[in-house]
Amino acid sequence: MTILELVQPRPDWLGALQIALTRPPGVPERRSGEDPWQPATNRPRRISDDLAWFRDAMDQPDRHGLEPLDDTATVAAWQSSDPELVPRLARLEERGVLAAAGFLLHEPDMAQAM
Repeated sequence: MTILELVQPRPDWLGALQIALTRPPGVPERRSGEDPWQPATNRPRRISDDLAWFRDAMDQPDRHGLEPLDDTATVAAWQSSDPELVPRLARLEERGVLAAAGFLLHEPDMAQAM
């Protein structure tokens, strides 16, 4: 079971967006010249798409398969066994977006295996 924990009083969405919009070192721009209005195939999702999904998931956790954990010493925590949730959260964690927003993802072995 994956556990997502908020470790700051409030999520830092601006900090997370700043990290999401920064290209990792050594990664060239892959989408220059593409028409953003035409659907692309066979390419990974943009990390900013995952961040938008994550922001919506924090606004409506039950709708996105996140169950709140009560009686914890954390600011807030959610758990999920949804197999589609783990890869998205893992991508956000790998890029540092979760940490920038003030979240920790527990059970990274499970997340990286997916």
